[in-house]
Amino acid sequence: MRKKYKAFLQRQRKIVAYIIDIFVNLVLILGLVLIIRTYLISPFQVYGKSMCDTFNFTDGKCSQSFGEYIIVNKLGYQNLLGWQIGLPKRGDIIVFHPPNNDKDFFIKRVIGLPGETVKLIDGHVFLFNEEHPEGIQLQEEYLNDKNADKTLTMGGPDVFTIPEDQYLAFGDNRMASSDARSCFKDSVSSGKCGEGENTPYLTLDHIDGKAMIILWPLDKIGLVNHPDYE
Repeated sequence: MRKKYKAFLQRQRKIVAYIIDIFVNLVLILGLVLIIRTYLISPFQVYGKSMCDTFNFTDGKCSQSFGEYIIVNKLGYQNLLGWQIGLPKRGDIIVFHPPNNDKDFFIKRVIGLPGETVKLIDGHVFLFNEEHPEGIQLQEEYLNDKNADKTLTMGGPDVFTIPEDQYLAFGDNRMASSDARSCFKDSVSSGKCGEGENTPYLTLDHIDGKAMIILWPLDKIGLVNHPDYE
């Protein structure tokens, strides 16, 4: 009887040890996934027309529904223990929360950098900075024929003086993009874009990461192309 009881206890201990082992492994896996998604990479699915023809352009048409499934590189803009790994560059396609809106993610392209002035003149984007104090027109080869030379104000300002440590982002589909020109529209509580708390600018805290890889659909798999302005 005693032997049977000992055998029963051994089986119970093995079962408990097995359950604990599974639980510990699940916690480790979930912790690893959380670290990866918080600091390294995360998935994102593009929605809407704002980045056509770069994203959501199929069979010659811009789609208003869900489109490409991409991987966002979050590590590139991280600050680890006071060490800034990297900063957004002009032309980077970024995923971010707009100001005053922590619920929604947007995807746009970085146009203006900290300390610069961006002016919209006759549908063109002009940059004013230390390198070009008299201004220079931004060459945007990623815009399709419909949007080239059509960067209008969209009801917001036509001059953007970007504060230090902040960025300016527009969508590639300039005729149908809710971006910095309208203070991301849905993020405007009251008043006009550029007035009060309605800011068109993004801080690093707003920016989740840089679009890195297209995973879906199969015919578009590959690295996301970012123009080199340097």
